[in-house]
Amino acid sequence: MELGDRIKTALRKIGEYYVAELKNRLAADGKDVTGDLRKSLTSEVVEDGVIITANRYLMSISGGKKATGKTPSRSMVHRVERWMKAKGLTPRKGGMTKLAYRRASFGIAKAINRRGWKGSGVIQKSFRAIESSIDQELTKAIKTHFEDKIKEINVSLKQSK
Repeated sequence: MELGDRIKTALRKIGEYYVAELKNRLAADGKDVTGDLRKSLTSEVVEDGVIITANRYLMSISGGKKATGKTPSRSMVHRVERWMKAKGLTPRKGGMTKLAYRRASFGIAKAINRRGWKGSGVIQKSFRAIESSIDQELTKAIKTHFEDKIKEINVSLKQSK
């Protein structure tokens, strides 16, 4: 096996470790009540590294959100509504109708925009948790490659005698 293939294999494992760590931390911190964010996490090996993809709000959960006076987007209101239902929260007014949920989720989304929040740092914490695994996997790939090359050289030297 060539060095590039070994490194790709190591990168694939690193991507899997990172995705698994992100999923575990999101669950442990209670930051993904609906499970949608964890389901969206994937890793892909590209020519010069690993790409981790997720729903775009992972950045907001990890990095936080600055306060703004903007009206919340429809998608934000929808996500807050899904979060409310997943948490078992019910609107204070209007019962459990669709309109009541929409109004309540709009109010929560508006408050989030107005106040902002501090992020959980889940991206950085997950990276730090697997950092030693990154070193180990890449070192193992390179070491194995050179060990195999040395064996090949030794075999060819024995055969030429």
